[in-house]
Amino acid sequence: MAHKIDSASGSITLISEDGSGNVNLTLPRAGLGTAASADTGTASGNIPVLDGSGQIASGVLSNAAVADNAITLAKMAHGTDGELITYDATGAPANVAVGTSGQVLTSGGTGVAPTFQTAAGGGKVLQVVSFTSSTQGSTSITTSDTASNPVIQDTITPLGNSSKFLIQVRWFGEVGDAWGCVAHIHRGSSRINEANTNNYHGLSMPTQSHPAGENNDSTPEILTLSTLDTTGSTTGTSITFKLMFSHQSTRTMWTNRCFGTGASSETGVSEMIITEIGA
Repeated sequence: MAHKIDSASGSITLISEDGSGNVNLTLPRAGLGTAASADTGTASGNIPVLDGSGQIASGVLSNAAVADNAITLAKMAHGTDGELITYDATGAPANVAVGTSGQVLTSGGTGVAPTFQTAAGGGKVLQVVSFTSSTQGSTSITTSDTASNPVIQDTITPLGNSSKFLIQVRWFGEVGDAWGCVAHIHRGSSRINEANTNNYHGLSMPTQSHPAGENNDSTPEILTLSTLDTTGSTTGTSITFKLMFSHQSTRTMWTNRCFGTGASSETGVSEMIITEIGA
């Protein structure tokens, strides 16, 4: 039996081999139809139809035809590390451009895509570190403040860039001949402030006599000193602040002690507080 195909009608004609007659069996060609006539249902066996742009016509492949969680991350178009997905004013998907370290995602209001921006306001306290000690110790001071020989010190590791630092110091102690003694606050090896201790006498002279060998000019002191360091910072790079003293001549500075050692000695507490303030 032979056969022939009518390309115009799409029918297939079967012809008997013995020539006794033709047996016509017409098999209709699968009609995919057009985008306008396609079945838009979700029944099994439906075939989506492409429109004139080569895309699946709107409504042919309905949302219900896509299983939940069927679209994996691997099927999404690649973007840039740090970008976020949002919607533009027309409701179309869009990306939020990458920000810089430390910025925060900021809303632009209705119809405006969010953006990464520097946190508004500034002046926020990021952290506070403190050092407190009642340990007695002596330090030799001279006419220059030697940054390698601090009286008290503390270190802070900044949480932000370009931060400011409020340094507050309360020092208790004595120095022979306190007149002409000057206190300084250092950032590392750099002096950022100073104050004459003669302006900070905070204790009255006790009535008892000085122990033998003590300088009768030894003056008990409570020094309070603060300054704002605006040098700036780099996140994660530690900074050490120090309280230094200098004198018009070489002297011994006693921290947390006055009037020598023994029963007549008075012990105090010294502290340094460092407050990091965001830019």
